[in-house]
Amino acid sequence: MAGEIAQISGLPTDVVLRALLDVLDDAVTVVDAAGTVVAWNRAAAALYGIPAEDIVGRPITHFFALESLAVHSVLSTEAHIDHAYHRPRPDVHVLISAAPVRDERGAVVGAIAVERDMTVLVRMGEENARYLAKAQGDVLRTQTVDRALQALSAPTGSRHALVVGARGTGKRTIAEASHRLLGLDGPFLAVRAEPGAAALMDAALFGADGSLLLSPDAWRAGWLERAASGTLLLQDAHLMPSAVQAKLARAIEEQRFRPLGGQRDLPLRCRVIATAPEVDAVDPALARALPVVEIPTMAERRDESLPLFHFWLARFSKERGIILPRVSEEASGLIQTYPWPGNVAEIVQAARRAAALAEHDVQPEHLPEAVQALRLRPARRRVPLAHQSRELERARILEALEECEGNKSRAAQLLGISRAALYYKLRQYGLDDVTRSRRPASRD
Repeated sequence: MAGEIAQISGLPTDVVLRALLDVLDDAVTVVDAAGTVVAWNRAAAALYGIPAEDIVGRPITHFFALESLAVHSVLSTEAHIDHAYHRPRPDVHVLISAAPVRDERGAVVGAIAVERDMTVLVRMGEENARYLAKAQGDVLRTQTVDRALQALSAPTGSRHALVVGARGTGKRTIAEASHRLLGLDGPFLAVRAEPGAAALMDAALFGADGSLLLSPDAWRAGWLERAASGTLLLQDAHLMPSAVQAKLARAIEEQRFRPLGGQRDLPLRCRVIATAPEVDAVDPALARALPVVEIPTMAERRDESLPLFHFWLARFSKERGIILPRVSEEASGLIQTYPWPGNVAEIVQAARRAAALAEHDVQPEHLPEAVQALRLRPARRRVPLAHQSRELERARILEALEECEGNKSRAAQLLGISRAALYYKLRQYGLDDVTRSRRPASRD
């Protein structure tokens, strides 16, 4: 892109590239194949407190530990990193993406990393989450919940609603909270629609004359009648036969309904809240009859994930009779980064797991494996040692020895060189004393 802009504008490519890098809010680092920094933008300088003139042209390992470098992982594995949570320093939390830089022949000639600073969000999220978890009652009043409750409980609005959202987003919890908020005298009746025969669902919802049920003296009250003066939560309303959905729409519009086989209409005396994954899944007649309230997925409201986790962690800790564990900063960062495809239900299970496993602090290892997988991990797949610079080569030798607990045969295999070559390099880099000082882990 910089080259294209330069060609059109007539400006030098390096000037355009520098302007592009410095206008970005995210920190950008570019290194060559030897690990030497070739680009370091203004946001990176602000994030790490290292001016560009101090770091450009020097090995990046002079400033950061090898195991904390995303660009090292990319150079070693040639793999992309997409939106991983990373803590390059104890006081810095970032969301990082990185990729190899390739030449015209496809060979890796460097790596680029883009980091979004999450430090303030992680720390503020932790403080706010702990406060909210202590301040709430039965329901955590996040912005999403407040908006939904306002729509469902407005005194001048419709009593009925169609609440749409993916499974696990908290539709039932919000509906029940709105029932309590309105102070209704009748029950909160939660039922789940089934894609069965129309007559059976009709009888379940609207009731039926006993003669149709082979019991002439019986009268079967339907859900609408049983929820009188309260709320009927009709979950998965889209699964009902279209004819039943259309009949319910008429009942809501006319405020009366006729039981299956009945001779007279009954007044609609309950509030109806239907749920579905999306508006288009519901029969058009029912969709027109009900005001729509949308509940976004957790991926769309990640800022609420940590407060929700704290809320349920506090509840499960109380149930277990234990002191509320503190959530570590690294765990907080992972919780806010993970998209939670299972939505609130998945957060509830994660909090339950953490309450059972954590003794004092909730650490990343107490979270589900899918959440832990977001952490940037040290590179495992190695490239031949000869492809690395002297600086990275020395660092990788030390890393291999550490990983192999001083066993030089295993370290040589990990590095892709012979044991004799490893001994030579140990002498070359003055690492003999380092290996002798290690606890003996082998006989070689």
